[in-house]
Amino acid sequence: MSVEELEAYFAGIELPERVELDKGVVIEDIPLFLESHFSYLKKNWDLKSADVFVLRLHQLHAKIEAGREEG
Repeated sequence: MSVEELEAYFAGIELPERVELDKGVVIEDIPLFLESHFSYLKKNWDLKSADVFVLRLHQLHAKIEAGREEG
């Protein structure tokens, strides 16, 4: 999924209050998380460090989808 597709996905859903991405890695403010990650990617898409931001967005997408399947 591209960054543009991820941005559209998150804009089109109701976001949970918090998500545990991994053991000990909890997102408490998902709108802020998304804003900061997409802002960074728009400014720094060509840097290697952008890969981590994309990875976290994919992880969040997967967690939300897994929660929908369970619930």
